[in-house]
Amino acid sequence: MAALAWGVAFGSTAVLQASPQPARVRLLATADAGSGNRNQRAVGTQMAAVHRRDPVDLVILGGDNIYATSSWSDGDLAGIGPTFQIPYRELIAAGVPFHAVLGNHDIRTANGNPQVAYKPFGMKGRWYSVRKGPVELFMLDTNVNTKWQHQLPWLKSALAASSAPWKVVVGHHPIVSAGLYGDDPALNARLTPLFERYGVQLYINGHEHNYERTKVIKGTTFLIVGGGGASLRPVVANSRTARALSTYSFAELTVEGDSLRIDGWDSQGQSIDSVVLKR
Repeated sequence: MAALAWGVAFGSTAVLQASPQPARVRLLATADAGSGNRNQRAVGTQMAAVHRRDPVDLVILGGDNIYATSSWSDGDLAGIGPTFQIPYRELIAAGVPFHAVLGNHDIRTANGNPQVAYKPFGMKGRWYSVRKGPVELFMLDTNVNTKWQHQLPWLKSALAASSAPWKVVVGHHPIVSAGLYGDDPALNARLTPLFERYGVQLYINGHEHNYERTKVIKGTTFLIVGGGGASLRPVVANSRTARALSTYSFAELTVEGDSLRIDGWDSQGQSIDSVVLKR
C-alpha cells in the first residue's frame, strides 16, 4: 500500500510529498470540544460513524482543545485523556491523523507549548501547513499574544507558493460571525486581503459555540464549527448567513475535482447542513 500522501511545513513553504497524491480527500472539523463531557463524547461517536461509512483522511481541531475542570487547568495535558483520547478513541485507533490549532483556553497553560509538543495533535509549531492531495490547510494561531509580525509574512509566502487547488485556512477565532462575539475587524483586516489575493475558498474556526456557514464572501466561505462539546451559545442568522444553529456538531468536508462538499452533523447523527462549493 502506498504511503499516505501528506506533508507538513512550519515557517517555510516546503511540503513533504509522497506519491501519488489522492484525487479525493475527506476531512472532519470541530472546535471548542475539550470539555471531556458526554456532549463531546457524543460528537466524537458521530465523527467515528462518518469515518466508518466513508473513511476520512484527517481531523481538524479548531482550538480550545482542553477546558479546565476541578482536576486540571485550561490547556493542561493532564486532561488529555477525557478531552481527546476517549472521545476520539475510535478515530485514533484507526490511525486517522489529527491537526490542531491553539484556542484562547489552550494558551492558559504554558502559553500552549505543551499542546504544540503533543505529537497526536499534529502541530509542527504555532502555525504550520498541511498538504493532502488537492487541499492545503494553513493552520494559524489567532490568539491575542501571537507574533503576527512573523506569522503574517509566513502565511503570505505559504499561500503564494501553494499549488493546491483548494486552500483552507484554520484559526480559532471568527472573522465573520453572527454569534456572541460577532465580526473581528482586526482579524478581517489582517487576513481577508490575503484570502482574496491568493484564492482561499474556506476559513474554519471555533470560539463561537455554535455552527454557522456564511454565504460566499469575496470568494471565501466562513465556517464555524464550535459545537464540539463546550456549553452552547445562541446564534442569530444575519444577511450573510447561509446556515446557523446552536447545537453540538461537527463538519464533514469532501474535496473532489472542482467541488468541496460541506456536510454538517449534530451529536445525534442528524444532518444539519449540506452545500457544495465550486472552485
